[in-house]
Amino acid sequence: MRDLKNKVVLVTGAATGIGEATAIAFAREGCDLILCTRKNAEGLKATAEKIKGMGRKVITVMADVSKREDVEKLCQTALKEMGKVDILVNNAGVAMIAEIKDTSLEDYERVMGVNFWGPVYTIHYLLPHMIERKSGHIVNVSSAAGLLGAPAGGAYAASKFGLVGLTEVLRTEVERFNIGVTAVCPSVVRSDIWNATTVKGFKKEVAEPPAIFRMTPEAAAKQIIRAVKWNQALLVVTTHAKVLYHMKRISPALTRQVGRVMLKDFLRKKE
Repeated sequence: MRDLKNKVVLVTGAATGIGEATAIAFAREGCDLILCTRKNAEGLKATAEKIKGMGRKVITVMADVSKREDVEKLCQTALKEMGKVDILVNNAGVAMIAEIKDTSLEDYERVMGVNFWGPVYTIHYLLPHMIERKSGHIVNVSSAAGLLGAPAGGAYAASKFGLVGLTEVLRTEVERFNIGVTAVCPSVVRSDIWNATTVKGFKKEVAEPPAIFRMTPEAAAKQIIRAVKWNQALLVVTTHAKVLYHMKRISPALTRQVGRVMLKDFLRKKE
């Protein structure tokens, strides 16, 4: 999908961070937008105003992507108001830091609800539309945690590994309909997700990654646009994530040792 002019893009989690930056980047390419967030209405409105200032059409919808009925209404509104959805960006996400022994079933349900079921719902409701038109692109924003599991990230890794697997299968199945699919796996991007991260059993400071590893949302968005244009299967964002990903492929034993070191450091920050 080299030419993005006049394409319609639906972005979940568009109030801040990667979602906001990606929506604005698509608008600069000449796209119209449907923006969604769960509770940050002011942030969503600010993103929409920036896009309107570029002369592009934009609609906003408040929706909790972990709720099937919310996503159904979101997709129905998008198709009714815009007439089509060319590109779907499943970006909404929540993070959690906790050892598996401290993770409740409710924690799993919350994290899986947003990070995994959210994309499942949007794909379920919009894929038939794309297949009928024989055109489209789906971007699932996973994480480096969807490529290798880190200590104290069991629920989060489960949701993101699941999303990467879903994305791989989907790409193979829908390419015959001229639909592209991309899995995006960032490491650490400067966004509000870290402020909202649920931390159990550790001091809150473990949720704040070192500044050296962080990428701006705008830099990540630029790579996402390129990935859509070239129908890239897997986009590993940030040097940190690339190093860890290749290290796991080359030496699983070394990767496990790094995990042990990380856990030891985490345990020093126990509450």
